[in-house]
Amino acid sequence: MNIKLKQTMLVPYIAILLMILAFVFSTPMDLLVGLKEIYFSKSNLLTDYIQLAGLGPTLLNSSILVLFSYAIVRMTKTPISGPVFAGLMTILGFSFFGKNLLNSSIIFFGVFLYAIYKKISLRSVIVVLLFSSGLAPISSVIMFGLELSLWISIPLGIIVGIFSGFILMELAPHVIKFHNGYDLYNVGFAGGILAIVAYSFIKLTNSTYHFSILVNDTYHYQLLIISLFIVLVLMIVGFIANGKTLDNYKHILKKSGRSVTDFTRKNREGIALFNSGLTGLIVITTLLVLGIKFTAPAFGGIMTVIGFGCFGKHPKNIIPPLLGVILVVLIFGLDFNDISITLAIIFSTALAPISGEYGIVVGLLTGMLHLPIVSNISNIHGGIILYSNGFAAAFTAVVVHMIMVALERSDKPWQFMKSKKTSK
Repeated sequence: MNIKLKQTMLVPYIAILLMILAFVFSTPMDLLVGLKEIYFSKSNLLTDYIQLAGLGPTLLNSSILVLFSYAIVRMTKTPISGPVFAGLMTILGFSFFGKNLLNSSIIFFGVFLYAIYKKISLRSVIVVLLFSSGLAPISSVIMFGLELSLWISIPLGIIVGIFSGFILMELAPHVIKFHNGYDLYNVGFAGGILAIVAYSFIKLTNSTYHFSILVNDTYHYQLLIISLFIVLVLMIVGFIANGKTLDNYKHILKKSGRSVTDFTRKNREGIALFNSGLTGLIVITTLLVLGIKFTAPAFGGIMTVIGFGCFGKHPKNIIPPLLGVILVVLIFGLDFNDISITLAIIFSTALAPISGEYGIVVGLLTGMLHLPIVSNISNIHGGIILYSNGFAAAFTAVVVHMIMVALERSDKPWQFMKSKKTSK
């Protein structure tokens, strides 16, 4: 069974499930009309495709893009490792609010050209390729969001998108040094840098473009049921594939999660899937306890957390930063159902390696710091990068890590906060 898990990790089956559900919720004609709406939208952060085109077309868009991405992985004969699983599930999630086959393919092509230019195999850059689609709105915004003539905007959007995918490949491996692997969404930081440059040029043109928030919580229960079904299937299949035991789960819980941590190594695909499901279930439960309505962005965030359950996140290291964000919301009387707050709660888990490395107290403080940073950072990238929380998390990680290093060097009693039992 582990051999089959190496090849799929259930990703294509989840995508097919979404495709079937798409035809349950919408007629074929409605699906075609909805896909057209999605493909020709500016798709910036936050564009809830359910609000834009309906639940059925959104499900179909997600399944098509995931199967397309999975086909690329299979074509390169790449096993579904932890980072690849995280990349595919992130695509699944974000294709509910920003990614589609059109804008993602343009970025992918830029990565493909980079591999040709560098004379390297596409397999060697497959992980960055999967995450590169977080920059997909850069093409959609230029093509459909600047009110330019289409004969100008479409070629320009394609060229800029391809160039962005190409440059992102050069940038991504270097920026990890900035946050020392404490931000799991490393491509989010690299993409954020490019998004700032692009948005700055757009502002110079005095364009009418502005990023807006488009969210719909009408399908709360449907998205909740789909989420619960996915996490439970992952837990059950993972448990069975692991020999119907959780004896080796402690090996995952001992990891700090700091990049690069692949939980599927040493034939542990089963227990890694179980961890993904359980980690996702914790986030789902948290949202329900807080009374947060499920929207396309919230669903997308949960799918991303599930993906990283094979690549750095586990219950022990995600809970402290998650609680830190919640604490700040309570202190300042903010609204949990504000979509930016909801996403900050979910994606604060990008900082899981800090609590894994330094312990609960530091993890909690990290989450508290993350919310104010991410709440203001979209103003400088204009919603062109979908991984806004990943971009913000890099700055949070740098601040916290620098403080901890300084305290360690000064030999202060704060040392007790660092966990000596975790490993990378």
